[in-house]
Amino acid sequence: MNRMKLARAALVVGLVWAVSACDEGLTDVNQNPNQPTDVDASLLLPNAIRQGVENYFGAGQFLSHTNIWPQHGVELQYPDEEIGNVRSDRMDIYWENYYAYPLMDMQTVINKGVEDEDECAAGDTECVANARNVQAVGMIWKAWLFHIVTDYWGDVPYSEALGQVDGDGNLIRAPAYDSQEAVYAGMLADLTTAANMLLDPGPTDFGGGDLLYGNDFEAWRLFANSLRMRLAMRLSEVDPTTAEAEFAAAYAAGGFESNADNAMLYWPGAPYENPLYEDRVVNARDDHGISETMVDTLVSLNDPRLFYYAEPALNDGQYRGHQNGWLTLPPGMNLGDYSRIGDFWRFDGSATPSMIMSYSEVLFLQAEAAWRGWIAGVSGDLYTEAIRANMNQYDAQGVGPTDTEINDYLAQARVLPDGTLEQILLQKWISLYMNGAEAWADNRRTDVPALAMGPDLIISRIPVRMEYPADEQSYNLDRLNEALARQGMASGVDLVTPVWWDVN
Repeated sequence: MNRMKLARAALVVGLVWAVSACDEGLTDVNQNPNQPTDVDASLLLPNAIRQGVENYFGAGQFLSHTNIWPQHGVELQYPDEEIGNVRSDRMDIYWENYYAYPLMDMQTVINKGVEDEDECAAGDTECVANARNVQAVGMIWKAWLFHIVTDYWGDVPYSEALGQVDGDGNLIRAPAYDSQEAVYAGMLADLTTAANMLLDPGPTDFGGGDLLYGNDFEAWRLFANSLRMRLAMRLSEVDPTTAEAEFAAAYAAGGFESNADNAMLYWPGAPYENPLYEDRVVNARDDHGISETMVDTLVSLNDPRLFYYAEPALNDGQYRGHQNGWLTLPPGMNLGDYSRIGDFWRFDGSATPSMIMSYSEVLFLQAEAAWRGWIAGVSGDLYTEAIRANMNQYDAQGVGPTDTEINDYLAQARVLPDGTLEQILLQKWISLYMNGAEAWADNRRTDVPALAMGPDLIISRIPVRMEYPADEQSYNLDRLNEALARQGMASGVDLVTPVWWDVN
């Protein structure tokens, strides 16, 4: 069974098991079936994967925030976030939707793996291997979730979060905020540990619940090392010594080797569909488009990806992006004059997989690392293969340029490797289309491409962080104030103070 079919089957099986667990509870009059006292890791993992991906690619978080600030997409009709007017209630929702659900589930999975290992009989190597695989997968997915949270908000609750207790055994209800530097150190350490713990082939304790890799623990190891490279590169400007050491170690341990290794969530169809398709078709929203910055860049490079990144404008069939940061449409223009995001993700995107991390991104990371002298290899060759991998990554879905179009594109003078980091980073920015949060983070780290502020922006710069949630400002103010002071912020209502690793 291929990965797409396996992942779809796993999601369905996980949902069936979850319903069955509730049904069984109805027979026990002494227990509340809506408050299970124990949930198996095979049920927690698929829920945490699905919820995490839905959060990250959800219409509100993605289309109205993380996709517009790196100028991949644009808000055409309700451009509040375009001009820096962020709704505080959304920040509460985004924060809670990470902490209260998938992160809490992953901490539970890790805890269950530790408990299971402690209960293994002496010499039961299969039991130990199974328990360690559970722990390791939990640690990897927790790191993926936490790197989103800290990249959005900077200093966040980490070491005291997710049900931790104090020295007296009491639940910590007002957790301290760890510095982003400490959070990154913790995530890098967890990814290293997890990659070393995984055993493949090994027991399949997640059953049908592993929606990403179908209990292929070697694939999880490659994902852990690839994610470690991403996080290491994030430190390139603020702590290059640590960045180099971590990157080189992750590279030596081995990351993605082809598009077959991509971390992708395949959607099985209603009621679990790609969230961007749901926004367009189910919710009938059509007020988000592709940015002028992206369209103009693709046109200037004769880039064949334009024809599936965007749809032609309804009025005249032209590919036309809209400038970011405008409060209203230009005189004489209407919504039909602007291109929308490609139908591959929206009108036709019910089962379009969500790309969590790609082989192409890993190659771009390696190209940059080689350019910096951190690893052996020819930076230009890695850059070229990264573009090719990106153009081929949706081959299984029948989308993307032909081999001839790819070769013609790569042969252009403006695309041939020129030895500059700026060229690598520009092509990486193009390749991260529809992975807005990662494009936003990379642009904040590098300032490539240089993005122009819109004329109606009401703050001093394009946002470089999320506002802290109002609930945190109400219920955990003392600990939040400590974090604000450490980051040089006057209040939690701040979109313009860079996070720790953003020093450009």
